[in-house]
Amino acid sequence: MSGEYSAVRGGGIKLKGKKKSLFKVDKNKADKKRNKNDDKDKVDPDTKSNGGWRQIENEFDMKGGISVAFEAGSSRCYISAMDNGKFTLGGPHAEGEGPNPEEIFALVKTPDDSKVSLKTGYGRYVGVDSEYQLIAMAEAIGVREQFQFVFQDGKSAIQAVASPLFLSAQPSKEGYIYVASRTASQNEMIQIRTDAIKEGPADWRSEEDRKNAKDCETAYVKMFQHSKVDLKGRHISVDLKDRKSVKKAQAEGNAHELLLNRRVKTKSDRYC
Repeated sequence: MSGEYSAVRGGGIKLKGKKKSLFKVDKNKADKKRNKNDDKDKVDPDTKSNGGWRQIENEFDMKGGISVAFEAGSSRCYISAMDNGKFTLGGPHAEGEGPNPEEIFALVKTPDDSKVSLKTGYGRYVGVDSEYQLIAMAEAIGVREQFQFVFQDGKSAIQAVASPLFLSAQPSKEGYIYVASRTASQNEMIQIRTDAIKEGPADWRSEEDRKNAKDCETAYVKMFQHSKVDLKGRHISVDLKDRKSVKKAQAEGNAHELLLNRRVKTKSDRYC
């Protein structure tokens, strides 16, 4: 018997078809998970070259209380506040260097208003005077201290609310910044930057609407249908296995209406 046992070839368990060990982690799944984590850890080269200050690309990314800085084009030169209440264009920064304290502003904005206000490190609100000069003298916010950020085709500009004029990053002969341009040309292209962590778009849908198509419909049935519906032998004019229409309705925001209509067609009149 000992000779017969020794003749048996040893080794791990072998399965027919695709060769795969039962006791090893799926390499493909592990690689996918690793690649996913690597993508999260990747830093945008533009953000890295500006000391961690990323570009704000749309109005939904603007939140009250964050710090912002205004770069003239892609020059690494930021609009800077002066101790006399006026503004100038600061000197260029080195690779990987962020804005200086005098080039950083606090963003004041309410969620339901597109207008914004800015506060300097000197504790004054940024506004526009009667000569269209950018100044920071006010201790409270008025119409002159309100601005709108305009985003289009990956570019951004700053427009005063009190007048339809754009801020120009090109200083005057005296070296001051003005809000006096009627059109947004090359000198009015301002890169709005922030060091705040980027957050995804807010999802205001209910918990039920955020589920997949099948679970979403089941959740609505449990919520509103308090009696068992017997579908045996009944002709139903709706395909209850159709998930594409439910998924489409979720994306368009009318899932509740669609599911209510489907529920009506599966119930008798006394339950509707």
